[in-house]
Amino acid sequence: MARTSKSGLPFVKTTVSKGHRYWYFDTGTSDERGKKIFTRLPDISDKTAFGAAYSAMMGHRTRRANAAAQMTVTAMIGLYRLSQKYTKLAAGSKRIYDIYLGELETMLGMAPADEVTRADIVLLVDKRAKHPAAANMILKISRALFKWARSRGHITADPCSDIELNELGEHQPWPDELLTEALASDDDRIRLAVHLLYYTAQRIGDVVRMKFADIKDGTLFVRQQKTGKELDIPVHALLAAEIGKAGRQIGPIIITARGSAITVSTLRHYVQAWAKERGHDVVPHGLRKNAVNALLEAGCTVAQTAAISGQTLQVVEHYAKLRDQRKLAIRAMSKWEANER
Repeated sequence: MARTSKSGLPFVKTTVSKGHRYWYFDTGTSDERGKKIFTRLPDISDKTAFGAAYSAMMGHRTRRANAAAQMTVTAMIGLYRLSQKYTKLAAGSKRIYDIYLGELETMLGMAPADEVTRADIVLLVDKRAKHPAAANMILKISRALFKWARSRGHITADPCSDIELNELGEHQPWPDELLTEALASDDDRIRLAVHLLYYTAQRIGDVVRMKFADIKDGTLFVRQQKTGKELDIPVHALLAAEIGKAGRQIGPIIITARGSAITVSTLRHYVQAWAKERGHDVVPHGLRKNAVNALLEAGCTVAQTAAISGQTLQVVEHYAKLRDQRKLAIRAMSKWEANER
């Protein structure tokens, strides 16, 4: 209940010093020691100044109280992390979500969740304009968060509505000459990493987790970190030969110079730096497209290719468009000419 002074004004206290009465407003906040913060009001004899100051302070206190009663973005994120939408995410996806949920909480944590506006989300996205992929991730994760909150009745707002994702160029396959050089590199780590990425058609996150124990009877078992899908991938003869050069039979297949498990970021940086030294700006994921293209060009069906890569049929069909048009055209023309002889 509001504290009332002798004058009947809520949240006002008075003190008397040297025969003069002073009026103070209880702001409803505390300092770092937990002591209430009071703000001095004008002398009550100046009714206009006193009334204006008192009304303004009451307004600020009321707005703070209303905001405290509403669900904040921080509280909403806390509930979301307890939901199945979050708990059922793969470990790798959770790490990504945590990064961007943390950013969202830093920027908007104390805001009432139902009062977050489209302009607030647009500002978050636009601040990352130099990094469009990161901007897209914070938008996608914000969408997921607010969609879940609406479905549970926590909020009614849809601040992510009609905000477009940034256009991103697709990760291109590696040039043939760079792939050939990498597969024959004098750098053991580059050579092994590229063999694993290319001949398994898996993501780099799954490649760094591959162990010798995962290989049985010529087949490599992979549980994809992102999708949870389980795959049994026959080990390509060239990959088997490369793995055999490691001289080990236990632990992770690819390791650091010190013999410990290598992280995704370390391997990605190492591979990209090696390629950059040779004038190529590529990413390890491009090798997955090289692998899919190689399987398709070898005459594998979309379904057979997907059985190796673990991708959906739709994704493999999408990758198929990136096959070397020149190579296909040459083969097609050769068949045409042969048919007319």
